[in-house]
Formats: sequence, structure tokens, C-alpha cells
Amino acid sequence: MDYRLLVPAVAVWSVTAFGLVMPPGYTLGLAICSGAVASVGTLVCAGGRFGWDAVGLIIVVAGLAAVCATSLAIRQEVRSDHPLAASTGKSTVVLTVRGDPVVVGPSSAGRVRLRVDVEQVGSHRVPTASADLMGDLGEWSGLLPGQRVLTVARVRPPPEHSLLVATLTAQQPRVVGSPPAHQQVAGAIRERLQVLAARALDEDAAGLLPGLVLGDESSLDDGLRDDFRDAGLSHLTAVSGSNFAIVCGAALLVVRSAGVPPRAAAVVGLVVILAFVVLVRPSPSVVRAALMGAVGVLALFASRRAQAFPALGAAVVGGLLWWPELALQPGFALSVAATAAIVLWAPRLRDRLREWRCPPGVAEVIAMAVTAQVVTAPIVVVVTGTFSVVGIVANLLVAPVVAVISVVGTLAALIGAIGPPDGVGALVGELLVRALAPELWWMVACARTLGGVGWASVEVPSPFG
Repeated sequence: MDYRLLVPAVAVWSVTAFGLVMPPGYTLGLAICSGAVASVGTLVCAGGRFGWDAVGLIIVVAGLAAVCATSLAIRQEVRSDHPLAASTGKSTVVLTVRGDPVVVGPSSAGRVRLRVDVEQVGSHRVPTASADLMGDLGEWSGLLPGQRVLTVARVRPPPEHSLLVATLTAQQPRVVGSPPAHQQVAGAIRERLQVLAARALDEDAAGLLPGLVLGDESSLDDGLRDDFRDAGLSHLTAVSGSNFAIVCGAALLVVRSAGVPPRAAAVVGLVVILAFVVLVRPSPSVVRAALMGAVGVLALFASRRAQAFPALGAAVVGGLLWWPELALQPGFALSVAATAAIVLWAPRLRDRLREWRCPPGVAEVIAMAVTAQVVTAPIVVVVTGTFSVVGIVANLLVAPVVAVISVVGTLAALIGAIGPPDGVGALVGELLVRALAPELWWMVACARTLGGVGWASVEVPSPFG
């Protein structure tokens, strides 16, 4: 196993987390110090005093730390100089929507949160900066990412340790710009899948399918959402690296079976990842999932486990440089831990299960589910203060149907969006959705049965609480 990128990945992660929790001045100082170390190391090697093999790792780590800290310091400076950073009360703002509304609290409350980019305050253009917005579900649910709106917002301070410029509460948005064409297409696909699911499935399954396929939980029943959480299955209703790995793996299997050469197949895999990111929205969690899914696809495609770990390190470094706030997100830690566990230990457990005469396909499923659950459970306990007693059993029970739902559900969404609502495309999409009814019933039954018992999850004292 190649661990050469482990130290740089840990260094970038540590520097980013340090920069987010400390005042901006510390981040700039860290950038200067790291840059100095990298420069001195390079001069020493160039002078022939030490070989590149001796100090090369130090130069790489210090250089990446300097780049990371510099980028973060610039973003922090932009945030601190933004007009909304020192604003209170109400302001008229022009925003660009960057994500889908996420329901906050019970669905009946009708409150949502979404990520926006602030482009104009009053009549003045300002440097684009991200903010969280709270609003009414009925007013904000119909907007698409990339759409510009004008609204009057109440300005409050942003969450701690973030790069957001403010937290906004706004009502009655007025559309002033259309979303990009690709987001219109993605929105139409997502909406059509909801329609087909409502037409072909019962209420629980209809609300669950868009969440499993596209991460759209807007129609998911609150009670079922709680059962999924208590059963340790809540990760399935949000887009994860497994979604990307399954969909891209299926696409690669098709093109390779058709005789497409490896390099062309790799390009196909990249295109599928990018298209799926657009379809499910490029939020921080989706970016994280895409990176981890790409690692999984690489491991599958290359058939060499040794290549997967460097890819994981590169994904961590690239993801943190692109979106620094990932460093403090528990979901990022969960994704990295689960991917590392699957790469490092799942093959060993799989081989041991095969020695015990376990069927190959079953061995793969058990190995991936058990290793991911065991490694991520401590992180979940620390973050949430709860532990799912039935988590491993529940994940093992639903694992055989997850891939089927992901692949067939994605095909149903894509094909079903072709043509009018009563056309051939919609008919084929509906048939594919109906074909998933048994698999969805099984998943709902597992969540209801295991998550519905009183001891399904237990509270554990958290060091943060």
C-alpha cells in the first residue's frame, strides 16, 4: 500500500482546520512560515547539501500548507471586508441561489435553509460571498441553483468557524435572473422523478426514492426519516460517495463490456461524475461525495488496491483546497474514514469470509458494510452523542438493494424526463420506478422495524456536550 500522500493530506487538513478556528492573522502567519520552510528546503536541496529523497516530503508538505493557508487567508479577508459582515438589521440584497432548500425541523413548520451567494447590497455591487439563508418553504422551494433573486433580508452573524459572510432571514424573493440551462435540465429531471414516484409508489416509497437517488428529501416523511436515523441508515437518504461509485461503476461496466479502451472509459467515468454532481447539486456534501466516489471508482477500475489510497489522499487535499469548510464538517470525516476502511480492511475481511465458504458477492457486501460501519461508528457517537445498536444489521440487510435502487432509479429519472409528462419517456420511467417497489418496500420495512424499537439507538456522553 502506498502511503506517500498520507502526510500531505493530514497536513492540509490540519492547517485548514487551524485556520478556520483561529483569527485570520494566525492563518497568514502560518502561510508565511510554511512558505519559508518550503523555500529553505528547496534551496538546501538545490545546493546539494541534502538529496531530494531526504527532505522532499518536508518541501511538499510545507508547500501545500503554504498554498492552503494563503488561499484561506485571502478568503477570510474577503469575508471580513464584506459590507454584510458588519451589517445589522435589514438590507436589500441580490442573491444567487447555490443549493436546494433543506427542511429545518418538522416538515409542517415549513422552514428551510439554503446556501446563497450575495452579489449586491442595496444599489452597490459587492465581492461575491456565501451566506446561509432561512426562509419559508413555499417561497423558496421553486427556485433553482444559479437563479438570481432580489429580496429584503434580516442580517445576523454567520455560524462560527465558517467562511460565510452572514446568516440571512428573507421573505418574498423576486426573480431577477434565470438559472443556467444545465440547472434547468437538472431541475426538470428531479421534478419529473418526484411526479413519477408519487404516481407509481405508495407514500413512504414515493418520498424515499428521490432521497436515495438524488439526495432530495423534500417529500420524505418525518417519521420515516427518524426511523432511518435510529436504524443507522440516514446516510442513504443523502448523496454519498457510494452513490457516485455505484452509478459510475455501472457506467464503466457498460462501456468496458462494449470494448471501450481503458483511457476512454476513464473519461466516461469523469463525465458521469460531473453530470451527477450537476444533477444532485454541487453542495459541500456532494463535492465531498464526488471526491470519495471517484476514489471508489478508481479502485474498482484499476483493480489495484494500492492505487486507491494515494487517490484518497489526493481527493482530501483537492477537496480541502477547493472547499476549506469541509475540514470541520463531520460528514467529510465520515466519508474519508469509510473510504479508507473499505480500501484498507474490506478486502481482507472479504478474503477471510471467502475462506469460510461465503459466496463472493455476499462476502463483498458484508465486508464493505461491516468495515465502514465499525470505523465510522465512533465518529458518529462523538458528533451526535448517539449510537445505533442495530446499525450494522440494518446496513447488511439493505445493502443488496442499494445498488439496484441507485442504478435503476437514476435511469428512471433520466429516461422519465424525456418528452412530455404523458409521453413514451415518462411511461418507461414510471415502469422502472414501479419495478423498484419491492426493493423500496424492503428498505422501508427494515427501517421501520429496526429503527422503531425503543433500544435501536442509545445516547452516549459526548465530549462536546
